[in-house]
Amino acid sequence: MGWWDNQHGKQLKISGTATFAFSLLTTMSALQLMFLQDNADFQEYTGASIVLIVVGIIGLALSAPAFINLNARAKTLDLIMSTKSTSELRKQKGNGDEAARILGGGHLEAWNAFLQEKGLKKR
Repeated sequence: MGWWDNQHGKQLKISGTATFAFSLLTTMSALQLMFLQDNADFQEYTGASIVLIVVGIIGLALSAPAFINLNARAKTLDLIMSTKSTSELRKQKGNGDEAARILGGGHLEAWNAFLQEKGLKKR
């Protein structure tokens, strides 16, 4: 098992933080390259900005897909939990079980408590 698998239940938070950090890094580097590289006070940072924008893009390519996938599963779980119809909940229970299993942690606990409250899961 790898490090990422050992972080089960924390993956949404980790991937969200990494995506935000790499987005900020990419944006700040791009701003330096677009607006400040011609300024005499900031010309010395152009080389570092080129390296950092490449690092930021690679980081985004790795972290953003995981974040988008996990965030969509969290939204699906929230949407299912906001459903009032018991028959609709029974239809969507499989999707909710899968999303909660993948997200783990607090999402799984909240999903199980929700199912017990609705009478769809035995203790």
